[in-house]
Amino acid sequence: MDIRQLRYFVKVVELKNITTAAEALFIAQPSLSQHMANLESELGVTLLERSVHGTRATATGELLYRHAKTILRQFEDTRSAIRQESESPSGRVAIGFPTSTSRILAAPLLARLQERYPLIELELVEASSGDLTGQVAADRLALAVTMDARADSRLRIEPILEEELFVVVASSQTAPRAFGIEAFARLPLLLPTHPNSVRVATERLLRDRQLKFRLVAETSAVEILILAVERGLGATVLPTAAFALAQQHGRVRGVPIKGRPLLRELSLSLSVSAARSPAVQCVRKLLLQVIDEEIASKRWKGVRLFSDAEASPGKPAPTAAPRRRSAAGRPRRSGPARAAD
Repeated sequence: MDIRQLRYFVKVVELKNITTAAEALFIAQPSLSQHMANLESELGVTLLERSVHGTRATATGELLYRHAKTILRQFEDTRSAIRQESESPSGRVAIGFPTSTSRILAAPLLARLQERYPLIELELVEASSGDLTGQVAADRLALAVTMDARADSRLRIEPILEEELFVVVASSQTAPRAFGIEAFARLPLLLPTHPNSVRVATERLLRDRQLKFRLVAETSAVEILILAVERGLGATVLPTAAFALAQQHGRVRGVPIKGRPLLRELSLSLSVSAARSPAVQCVRKLLLQVIDEEIASKRWKGVRLFSDAEASPGKPAPTAAPRRRSAAGRPRRSGPARAAD
């Protein structure tokens, strides 16, 4: 059993198809099949089950997959650490962003990385916060921006900032400077699909006031929400990162909720096994710098950085007073309504 076999095996498990995996690995399908057969023969177990619907790992194969991911990560970390002694950090780093956050952070991070660390290859993944957390915990991603992260022994969680959610309306629509909760509840609403944290927080806010609302439509596609709002079909609730570009172009505008703003907490979740990788640490530091710059330039509005006690090492403290931490290591929550997982 060698590194190449493990890399091939991991790719087959993840793509669930020998032919597709062979194409991704740039090798012939018969050659890949032979490698898998040799691996099973060497270990004396069945690792893969093949059918007309594809290929999936057996229970033993899943065990090998988990160990193989760790071994491959350690192999890349070792190679990267050795190279770092004489040259720039290198290697492949997979990072995840929720859809709304990717719009404001992904491109600046990629540009900064190409400038500072050209030998690091970045894989950008966009998914829901819950999916990203699971992928980091499973070592499919090295790190990800997540919402309202919860303690997990497989993760290193760094709270970064607090973000306000706004009512988004068409620019042509007459709207107050801030919506009262009752006025907000009367709007025809287009909302993200469950279990999106924005949807959960919105419903919780209205439920706490015993207010009913009219749901016009729901979708997980942020761009559809913005297009529908722009056409005057209703209002939605989003963070500024999700609609900033549309607002700059005069298509929509964000209006705060009066009295009890909706907030969500953004954290950086790192895989414990990947956290020591020089390449991962470079990406992490650049991401934190990009976040600082986007906030300082006012391109990212409605956010508050946590204090030194709450933020990741090396980040500047905001002017707001630090909050107390709970026993689990996360800031205690009170006051404004918050987005849930």
